[in-house]
Amino acid sequence: MLQWALRGSAAVVVVIAVAVGGAYAYLRQSLPQLDGTVSVTGISGPVDIIRDADSVTHVFGATKADTFYGLGYAHAQDRLWQMEFQRRVGMGRLSEVFGAATVNTDRFLRTLGTGRAARSAWESLPARTKDELNAYVAGVNAFIATHHRGDLPLEFTLLRFEPEPWTGPDVLAWVKMMAWDLSKNYSLELLRHDLDAKLGAERTRELFPPYASNALTILNPADIQLGRLFTTKNTVDAEARKSRNSASSVSSVVESSWVDAFASGLNIGGLGSALGSNNWVVDGTMTASGKPLLANDPHLDAQIPSLWYLAHLSAGDFDVIGATLPGAPAVVIGRNRFIAWGETNVMADVQDLYRERLDATGRFAEFRGAQEPLQIVRETIAVKGAPPIALDVRITRHGPLISDAINANNANDTTALPRPPPIEPLAFRWTALDPGDSTVHSILRLNEARNWSDFTDALRDFVVPAQNFVYADVDGHIGYYAPGHLPIRDNGEWMGWIPFDQLPHAYDPPEHFIVSANNRITPDSYPYPIGAEWIDPYRAQRIVDRLTSQPKLTPDDFASIQTDTYSLHAKAMLPILLERVHPIDAQDAQAITTLRQWNLDARNDSVAAAIFQAWYYELPDVIVGDELGPLTADYTGLDRSSYRSRFLLSTLATKDNVWCDDVRTPAKESCDDEVTKALHRGIERLATQLGGDMNAWRWGAVHHGVFAHSTFNTLPLLGRWLRRSVPHGGDWSTVDVGPVYPPKPFDQHSLPGYRQIVDLSPVNDSRFLDAVGQSGHALSPQYDDALPLWVAGKHRRMRMDRTDVELGAIGHLRLMPGK
Repeated sequence: MLQWALRGSAAVVVVIAVAVGGAYAYLRQSLPQLDGTVSVTGISGPVDIIRDADSVTHVFGATKADTFYGLGYAHAQDRLWQMEFQRRVGMGRLSEVFGAATVNTDRFLRTLGTGRAARSAWESLPARTKDELNAYVAGVNAFIATHHRGDLPLEFTLLRFEPEPWTGPDVLAWVKMMAWDLSKNYSLELLRHDLDAKLGAERTRELFPPYASNALTILNPADIQLGRLFTTKNTVDAEARKSRNSASSVSSVVESSWVDAFASGLNIGGLGSALGSNNWVVDGTMTASGKPLLANDPHLDAQIPSLWYLAHLSAGDFDVIGATLPGAPAVVIGRNRFIAWGETNVMADVQDLYRERLDATGRFAEFRGAQEPLQIVRETIAVKGAPPIALDVRITRHGPLISDAINANNANDTTALPRPPPIEPLAFRWTALDPGDSTVHSILRLNEARNWSDFTDALRDFVVPAQNFVYADVDGHIGYYAPGHLPIRDNGEWMGWIPFDQLPHAYDPPEHFIVSANNRITPDSYPYPIGAEWIDPYRAQRIVDRLTSQPKLTPDDFASIQTDTYSLHAKAMLPILLERVHPIDAQDAQAITTLRQWNLDARNDSVAAAIFQAWYYELPDVIVGDELGPLTADYTGLDRSSYRSRFLLSTLATKDNVWCDDVRTPAKESCDDEVTKALHRGIERLATQLGGDMNAWRWGAVHHGVFAHSTFNTLPLLGRWLRRSVPHGGDWSTVDVGPVYPPKPFDQHSLPGYRQIVDLSPVNDSRFLDAVGQSGHALSPQYDDALPLWVAGKHRRMRMDRTDVELGAIGHLRLMPGK
């Protein structure tokens, strides 16, 4: 009997092994072809796609159009599912493949109108730009036309469909969604509204202290040469700006929670919080080579595959390398043979909400005493396994009535009980929805710029999202520009944009360096309103301190700065906390002793960093949880960490601040009581996660950079297989940024997913790195091969010479023109 049982078990093992082997072989079938020759149509001559020794993609062609074609083909080889998912997001077409689960998201996006805006932008592009985008699209479609079923990525197989051919508007749709991720200050305005309703305006203002007037700015009056820069005087002062922006439009009290209502409208992986970015540039007087150095590391949501794709395009004089976005042809951040550039978010206020007064029919809106007809656009959402859903999108002069989507989604949500009452008609104004968005045209022109004049001319067409560009060239010049459509408001209405020539900019500043890290751009003397949600300048100040602390900087020095985890926030906050705390037990006392000895470096192997971060994590809930109630999670989960920090620094400066009293208890708590309570909670949390031996605790043991699959992360087994997670140091204020994800302490979901250092000297010791890898295929060695380098703070070489590219290359694929 035992013998037969053993034989049966062996048979089961064999069957399982065969099944696993078959599945593995089937999945490997969709790995991209890296070598050989492929016949295609639509190119003028051979196009070589070479993956170098670091798996970076290089495309060599006879013409620029041919290189765009080759990039489209390579993007499709490595990231086709990502591209498909992204265009479906931008066009609001997820439900065609995911069914009813994504109807709410599609309804929100169709109402918002990113797809309509993409089609409008396409129609307004110059013919030359359309030709270049069409060349890229042709490359994508050449791959799609010859790959079906098992040749397609795993995600297509699981969802049982094949991709349609790409179009020009598909390219622009994801560009719109990237702009959404970097523009959405509406969430803060909605939270302010709800807090006003609960606490009153005065107490709400205390929760959102302004950026300090004497804090570090990107430019100073000498940099921007105010005396010569401005030819007209804008009369909008700081107070007027407060009364004229969208917050004034939503300031009155209503019963429902707007921030929660809006949060229900859009829930997509890869479109979450984007804390910010760092970039800086120095001229040759500060470098060992005598030529400029430029660095950039954008901080966006972590995901796998990455938002970025490293690529080099070469066709004669056109020679550009850097970070591309799968689904679009341009190098977004990088360099060519003549210039280099990097970008951070301006944090501009380019979104407004307007209360609309509609007539009884719901088809007219009042504006200045007159009734204006609404534009009605019919949208139809195809739903897999269910009938299509038709919706009429109502659009006022200010934009779509986004409240229609929110109310419909709330009505469709059977899990939300009691259901929130309908919110009033709200129109949404955003620069990306305006016709004539030429941002893609701007970036394509920037790729071929050769000097400051070419560079700034290209940026004239940049619309959204407003960015802080730093610049350097091989002739030794450096510069800065903040392009984009930044509204000038009058009594809440948009009257136009800040003129391009009067946007903040500088060229060869006397300081010999420029640093931006989402901090305030200009001093008070700048006459135009830009925004008010800047990040406190801890990162910027630390970069400045590092740049000015040593002579003759090198690329290695820049790499060291990019991985710097010294916490200026802890330097400001910790002394106040130590003054207020009274340890409850021996473990709390040990934690205080450890913190008093800390060097303020939030390294991932630091015990003290873990203790401080756990303490700080508990403080907002302890201080404001009693007053805010359910809104506490919205406040603590806010992208803009600086508001919490400023509020806590101000509140804890005195022992008896009213915020420290817990209104739920008869006793009157002091700030000492609440700080002590927060420490004890934080230590208990760490002990639960890491054990009772405090000496064995490490910040990196609980603080992980989490690279979640943007589509299937929530599936228990598949999501775990596709996801990657690595220990990481830093905090929200460090140059190597490490913010925590409030719903799941202490995960990190926003991080520097791309890093570059550009050396403009003839040596060209330029470097870059995508955090995870080039491939979106989980069985590819390039799926996550960059993660060890990212953890170690290392880079890959920016190879531009073909001989160097071919040395040790892992793939040589040639596209040949066919019939």
